Amino acid sequence: MTNNRLHQIEDHLNLLREQQASLEREALLTTGLPKTQAEQRLRLEIKPKIRDYEQEYWQILAENANQLNIPEPKAEVIVAELVESVGRLEVQQDYSAEMMQVLLELRDKLNQPQAPAAIKVKWALSAIPPFVSLATEGELDIEKFLQTNFPTFRNWSKVLAKKL
Repeated sequence: MTNNRLHQIEDHLNLLREQQASLEREALLTTGLPKTQAEQRLRLEIKPKIRDYEQEYWQILAENANQLNIPEPKAEVIVAELVESVGRLEVQQDYSAEMMQVLLELRDKLNQPQAPAAIKVKWALSAIPPFVSLATEGELDIEKFLQTNFPTFRNWSKVLAKKL
């Protein structure tokens, strides 16, 4: 059941990313109403679906990770890469302070023996004074972020998904 669901999610994510690329290209090549419609569809339909599927994917992996035995040498390589990449990202300062805080918390938890490393990523930027409830959530392409900054971890997670 879990393995089938992970494959379904991966298929859905691949389709949604193809649609995302197509709509991004359309938004770049057109003007006026078609451009606005492509951008709106990206923002209102495609990106939220991608976010939901990615969240479900990682939740399934997290719930089933204890069933698999990860050899200590591989785990050490993954943790070392995470710690090194967080240090590099901290110096580059390409991400918001809130995102860096989350990454630093993750690094600190990984440096504690036997500590689970579960952190929820969410941030918001208030657009109007607090009495109005209008806010914009920041977006992060998790797949691209992990592949760029944590390739060993991302490759390991794909192997884990195949084993489930």
